[in-house]
Amino acid sequence: MKVILTEDVRNVGRKFEVKEVNDGYARNFLFPNKFAEPATPAALKKLAARKEEHDKDEALLLGRLNAIAKKINETKLEFTVKVDDSGAVFGSVNKESILKALREHDIVTKERVEIDLKYPLKELGEYTVPIDLKKGVTADLRIVVSAEAEK
Repeated sequence: MKVILTEDVRNVGRKFEVKEVNDGYARNFLFPNKFAEPATPAALKKLAARKEEHDKDEALLLGRLNAIAKKINETKLEFTVKVDDSGAVFGSVNKESILKALREHDIVTKERVEIDLKYPLKELGEYTVPIDLKKGVTADLRIVVSAEAEK
């Protein structure tokens, strides 16, 4: 039976693909879970329009993610941490504080980002942290960790 997938289905195919599957699999799993619909001539016409709209939405999303990546690449965030007389750092800069700073500077709003920080930054200096914005778009954020001014 030919079906049009309405969702990505593991080991079957991706959304909007037309696939040939067993009748029982389609009736008992794909249709009840709304993962697919029968590939009728009318449904195939609707598929073309939906796919075109989906591709347009994907292009807009990629454009927005690329603009965010460009902004991140141009940004340098500065974090101040407390330091004792011997130079030992109290506290650290972690993923949550970086994400919070990105949101405070209106660089990232509701987008989901993956900050690739293997361990918190606990030393003074300048760092480059890779950020994955999904859909294959990545950026490098420059972070400066400096000592808090004495009072």
